[in-house]
Amino acid sequence: MSPARPDAAPAVKPIEVSPELKALMRRLKLGQLLDTLPERLALARSNRLPHHDFLEMLLADEVTRRDRQSAQRRAKAAHLDPQMQLQSWDETAAVTFDQQLWAELTSLRFLADAYNVLVMGPSGSEKHSWPTH
Repeated sequence: MSPARPDAAPAVKPIEVSPELKALMRRLKLGQLLDTLPERLALARSNRLPHHDFLEMLLADEVTRRDRQSAQRRAKAAHLDPQMQLQSWDETAAVTFDQQLWAELTSLRFLADAYNVLVMGPSGSEKHSWPTH
C-alpha cells in the first residue's frame, strides 16, 4: 500500500441524477448536460458552491458546448479543412507577404467593424485555403 500524496486532491464521487431530473432536462433540450452533471454536482457540493454559482457553471458548460458544436457545423458546411488553422502556421516558411497586413487580417478586426475582406492574387497562390487559416 503506497502512502497518499499530500498534494493530491481528494477524489470527488459523482452524484446520482434522478430519472425525473433526467426527463426534465431532456424535455428542455438540456440532455447533453447529463454527461457531466454528476461530476458537476459533486464538485459543487465539495466546494460548497451557492446554487446560483452552480447554475451559472452548468449553463456556461452548455453554452460552450453549443457554441463549439455550432462552429463545427458551420465549418463543415463551408467545407473548411479542420487541419488548416492559424495555430499551425509555419512562421519559418520561405514565403514573402505583407506582415502588417497579415497581422491585421488575423486580428479579425474587420469582423467587429462589419467590413468584408477580398483576397486577390495570381492563380496558384493558395487563396482558397486562406478562409481556413
